[in-house]
Amino acid sequence: MSSIPVIITGTLCELCHQFISNLFAFDFTKQEQYPAHWNPVTRGREWSPEKPWGDAFHHHETLQDLAESAKTCGLCEVLHADLAPMDSDLHQGWLGLYPFWSSGYIGENKLKGFFRAGFLESLTKMPRGTSKIGGVLLHSFRICRRGPLKEGEDVPWLDAYRRLPAVLPTLHLSNISQMVDHWQRGCREVHKNCAKLVEDYELPTRVIDVGEDDTHRIRLFESKGKKAPYTTLSHCWGGSIPSVTTEDNKAARYDEIDSDKLPQNFKDAIQITRALGIRYVWIDALCIIQDSKADWFREAGKMSTVYAGATVVISALDAAASTVGFLKPERLPTAVINDEYAVQKRLPELNDYLQECPLVNRGWCMQERLLAPRLLHFGKEQMFWECYSEFNCEDGRMYTGDSDGHVVAEFIKNRKHIGVFAAQGTELEWRAWYQLLEEYTTRKFTVSTDKLPALSGAASLFKSTRPAATYVAGLWKENIAQGILWCAHYYHVPGRKVWGISTTDKIAKLAKPPEKRAPSWSWASVDGQLDFWTLRIGGFVVEVLDVVMSLGENELTEPFPEGTIKLRGLVAHMFYHAPDKSDQDVGTLTFQQLDSPSDESTLLKGCVMDLDRHSSRFCWAILISRSNDDWYLLVLAKNDDGSYQRIGMVTAHNVKIDEKRFETREVQIV
Repeated sequence: MSSIPVIITGTLCELCHQFISNLFAFDFTKQEQYPAHWNPVTRGREWSPEKPWGDAFHHHETLQDLAESAKTCGLCEVLHADLAPMDSDLHQGWLGLYPFWSSGYIGENKLKGFFRAGFLESLTKMPRGTSKIGGVLLHSFRICRRGPLKEGEDVPWLDAYRRLPAVLPTLHLSNISQMVDHWQRGCREVHKNCAKLVEDYELPTRVIDVGEDDTHRIRLFESKGKKAPYTTLSHCWGGSIPSVTTEDNKAARYDEIDSDKLPQNFKDAIQITRALGIRYVWIDALCIIQDSKADWFREAGKMSTVYAGATVVISALDAAASTVGFLKPERLPTAVINDEYAVQKRLPELNDYLQECPLVNRGWCMQERLLAPRLLHFGKEQMFWECYSEFNCEDGRMYTGDSDGHVVAEFIKNRKHIGVFAAQGTELEWRAWYQLLEEYTTRKFTVSTDKLPALSGAASLFKSTRPAATYVAGLWKENIAQGILWCAHYYHVPGRKVWGISTTDKIAKLAKPPEKRAPSWSWASVDGQLDFWTLRIGGFVVEVLDVVMSLGENELTEPFPEGTIKLRGLVAHMFYHAPDKSDQDVGTLTFQQLDSPSDESTLLKGCVMDLDRHSSRFCWAILISRSNDDWYLLVLAKNDDGSYQRIGMVTAHNVKIDEKRFETREVQIV
């Protein structure tokens, strides 16, 4: 045992003092023999509820004892703040602290300084909080350094307590400017993707002039081509916003805006902009004339340059409404060990956390984040820095989005890829657009008709790398066969090697918008999470004869595009058999209504209707893609005028049908 001496100067109770002292004396490794208060698990193969948790330090006897000690002990306060809100059935038995837990086939925790907490008789009920193997578990804690690494200091990866910094428990504006300066230096000096970015952009049409400090009045400023650094705010409206700019108050605001009447999110963004030494900030509700449709469409068409040109985009991740505010000074309870170390709870996996943030679920904010070269995210408990190279957390963790299939991680990776290619003028591949749409369709809109306009900035960025491409209802004419092969998202079972929909798979629910928003072949015709199958398959066999738009061709902000697609391919009249159970979503197709589902010569499995999945009916199917015995088809309904509309999709594997039962036909889908 290599003992690491530690002098504790923080205010800790006797139990916490011993636990921390022991961990350092153990060099954070499991022992053959322990001092008092340690309860080692039984060695051997026999299982017990506490065995996955490992050797335990016997802490306080009850939650009430912990609460009492938390009045004077810093570590007990940290533990109590995290454990007390749990359901009462998770507070049974004495409290144990577990630094040597095991996690599935990954095995025993080897990161020094991490530990879990749980009450003995409730261990089997404790929630994990993440589905990621080896991910951050709920109700786990960490010893961490209180200051940054010294210049040139190299710390082994497993020495997490020495390597990862504490999150500042209290956040001041000076802390923000220091952190941003540190992150920006990394971008400019280390990140090759960021160092090449041009930082010489014109101001947007209008910005807010915040002055140099809070003694200056704030006012609306018409830029007229002026070049200067500026920030933008990415935020949730959360309903009506007080004090928006209108035709009536616009003139007065060029002289002064009454800051007392602004919602808290806007006040926070102004403070941060000043703290960063920047004079101008762009906020949509203040810089776009909200009761002018002409101004709204004109400025919406400039979103790609507004966010791409910002020095920093300020992102209010957790503020569900404009009045909430996101600059929270008091954040994370912290127990001081000494000048060098402290204890905090471990913050959740980034993917899991971001997926629950109001801003990440807001439709408009996807393109705002996509277009921004650098974002300063304000979370509930820490700040984040996202650029074209990394996603950095204030607690020392860094994400790239690579090697992770989570939709949040995929967006981090895709955002970097698109941003770098666009900045270099390199042509983007079509699949980048479909990857973007898979994340975009998870988001929600207060106003249904915003779905396509809110994508206009992203479309403009994509089109800048493919100037000849033709934008049609959220897709691209030159790759339309691939673009129309979308389906309601299915929840792929982890570990299943082959992508494909089976009878019992859980399928995302889709909804029809309040008013028709796009042709049936466009993903924008429905609401809900979608999969774009061109990302997973090839072998497209359908022939596209024509794409004709009567409204919206290359009009990136058009909310109601209209148009038709004419296809030639193998087509058959078929019957849709709804799933047998009401809680299932996957049906089948056969040629005749009375064909047996066990007769594979007439059967196509894996049929998912877009909307009505529990009404059996006649329909049409057209083959879009095939690879050996795997077929991918669109399901169509025939209109009275002879045209068709899309109503679903089929992913059928090991198809035994004779393709001669299909005939080559031309169909027009509206």
